[in-house]
Amino acid sequence: MTVSFGWGPTEARAPAPEATAAATLWAATDDPAAALHGCASGRELYEYGYPQDVEVAAETDASTAVPVLTDGAFTEAP
Repeated sequence: MTVSFGWGPTEARAPAPEATAAATLWAATDDPAAALHGCASGRELYEYGYPQDVEVAAETDASTAVPVLTDGAFTEAP
């Protein structure tokens, strides 16, 4: 698994420890989608009526853009 963080050469920096941990666990899980569905947060989203959020979170290679929070709104990364 390759994890790209989308920073250009002028913005190169190490990923946050949380991002590194998430990428490591994702790569080490046999069925990441099932893990998301079965974890406490996934079950809560189902319980509160947001199963589609779990489905989106489990998608891989589905987006062509990286969202960036700018001035309180998400925009596409350059």
